[in-house]
Amino acid sequence: MNTGAKMDVLLWGGKSKARIVYQRLMERSDVATITIFEHTQPHVDFDFEGRHIGDMAQLRSSLSDLTHFVICIGGEHGYARVKTAEAFVKQGLEPVEIISRHCYIDETSSLGVGNHVMPSSAIHCFCRIGDYCIVNTSASIDHDCHLGNGVHVMGAAAVAGNVKIGDYATIGTNATVLPNLTIGEGAFVGAGAVVTKDVADHTVVVGSPARDAGKNEFRCSQELLDQLNA
Repeated sequence: MNTGAKMDVLLWGGKSKARIVYQRLMERSDVATITIFEHTQPHVDFDFEGRHIGDMAQLRSSLSDLTHFVICIGGEHGYARVKTAEAFVKQGLEPVEIISRHCYIDETSSLGVGNHVMPSSAIHCFCRIGDYCIVNTSASIDHDCHLGNGVHVMGAAAVAGNVKIGDYATIGTNATVLPNLTIGEGAFVGAGAVVTKDVADHTVVVGSPARDAGKNEFRCSQELLDQLNA
């Protein structure tokens, strides 16, 4: 690994999430180079200064040139985001936090590693945020909330006080979670839903008040990660 002061950053993924992350990284003075791994298409969808890798063998041979990484997997794919991040940590790379200067995080709250906190979002006092979470634009997390790893609180969602959200769960755009509830591991709260009672693990809920609408299954390109760690 390069031990210089500046970071040589790998972005895993080259689509819309990567474009946002790339823009944030270009605002920083501690980034030396950016490499994008995107294997599903021959070109990255946006202009950037750096290197595009589309082959796993080439990526493996390039790992010694890299120091840090950002997993550009959003949506409901928190499980894939965490497992992919863990694979790169095993390779000796370190996660980068993407924290907007236009968000609010109370000084009494704690955040894990590899989190993305977007503009106009707010994390109130005494919250605990796990690793590789996304708190998206204008989302709010009230006091004493505990988010597990790989959680995604989508844009304009409101999580009231003392809510527990399990690993890999997703709170949809403009959804509301009322106080003192538990959202289970891998649960998915649909856009605009109003959650008035606990949500079980892997359960999809929609509507107002939120009602069960199926099961959410984890998805992850394990074959690709096995190639990385081979």
